[in-house]
Amino acid sequence: MTKQEIEKKLTADFGQHIEIQELDQPEPFVYISKDKYVEFCRYLYDDPDLSFEFLFQMGGAHFEDRFEAVLFLASHKHQHEMVIKVKLPLEDPQINTVIDIWQVADWYELEIMELYGIKVVDHPNPRPLLLYEGWDYGYPMRKGWTGPDFVPMPDKSKSAE
Repeated sequence: MTKQEIEKKLTADFGQHIEIQELDQPEPFVYISKDKYVEFCRYLYDDPDLSFEFLFQMGGAHFEDRFEAVLFLASHKHQHEMVIKVKLPLEDPQINTVIDIWQVADWYELEIMELYGIKVVDHPNPRPLLLYEGWDYGYPMRKGWTGPDFVPMPDKSKSAE
């Protein structure tokens, strides 16, 4: 399927729950509402025309007004890719697990829990993955984090002098 065909199918089946981003990139890029996130992921995996059987990256993002969970998907069968994002509030950001759909989500979800503080509801084993047991210095990928061993980027304006 082409990018346009995928976008048309998604709009027909999820309408007001998705927001297609009109970007100049080869794959579809959409926001899905938090309440339809797991259902949408299951649909992308199960639909025979889409068959997004491969989750090849998942991460988080921190903005001034929100967090986002970001998933990068591919279909080996159909040779197409897709990016989906979910907007989450700054206060108590939560998302449901998608491990039942893509087993590899286990590690990615642990990473966004540890590094961004995004809670993954129903994750079967929420344990430390990257940070040591007892880490109590906040979430290193959040904007403004200055925990132990933090090294600020050099100020480029001062180095030009």
